[in-house]
Amino acid sequence: FALLVYVSAWLKRYHPAAWCASMINSWPLGFYHPAQLVRDARDHGVCVRPVDVHHSAWDCTLERTGEGAMALRLGMRLVKGLRLIDAECVTSAVARAGRFASLEALHRASGARVAGLRRLAYADAFGSMGLERQRALWEVRALRDDVEPALWVAEGMGDADEREAPRLPLVELPRRVQHDYAATSLSLKAHPLSFVRAELGTLGVTPAATLRDEERFPHGRPASAAGLVLVRQRPGTANGIVFMTLEDETGVANLILRSEVFERCRSAARHASAVLAHGRVERADGVVHLVVSKLESLDDAVRGVLTRSRDFH
Repeated sequence: FALLVYVSAWLKRYHPAAWCASMINSWPLGFYHPAQLVRDARDHGVCVRPVDVHHSAWDCTLERTGEGAMALRLGMRLVKGLRLIDAECVTSAVARAGRFASLEALHRASGARVAGLRRLAYADAFGSMGLERQRALWEVRALRDDVEPALWVAEGMGDADEREAPRLPLVELPRRVQHDYAATSLSLKAHPLSFVRAELGTLGVTPAATLRDEERFPHGRPASAAGLVLVRQRPGTANGIVFMTLEDETGVANLILRSEVFERCRSAARHASAVLAHGRVERADGVVHLVVSKLESLDDAVRGVLTRSRDFH
């Protein structure tokens, strides 16, 4: 076990992009969520690139940056509901023919199901074609699995470039982030909590990164934290204590819920996707926790961001 820990730590220190890619590709091995792994990689200087039909494989892969470092390319495995066979059809077509000018051309060449292309469109994976999510979803509507390409022209369903493109309304950034989370459980655009930071500030909520500042938040000081719930753990040897990990746009915060607090706030503690926690800072051996006295749901504030925590209880 000590050897495994040493090798893992060495890889994470000297090859952070490869370490992150391998962890996501092995998920759900361990309890770190892909969103948490990606955030940590970015915090350590890794360039993370989005899922894209021209660049992504099924697994996460590595790409060289202009500076010679390794960037992490997110894989299609992160796209919810996408079948491996459809991803392989897309990657095989790109390997044979290179870049495609339109979504329709990719459909013809790859043989991927329309349902699979729709999943990729919802995941905003056609950026290299110049198609944002809305435009890609619109163009997928014209595709049919059971119609031969020759008939498309006869029915007035020619190439996307030849059809008059409708003017689609602008989607605001918070909504685009919500769509990202719904499609892949993470977003490279922004964090959901960043959009309600001003409101949280009026409630006295401290960003997770600030809680680590010992001068501002020494042991025993009252504090409040908020974030998406990444992990819930209830070890059998912890006398009913539940440990929770929250994530906001600045990092993670670790919570301790004693059994009586867990029972009193049971609905939020067990089921909420995002929570607001009030308590006191506890510091021990360089580790910071918030010992919770009150917990409430923030699901209404981040409605549409559908995340699933890893629960061990």
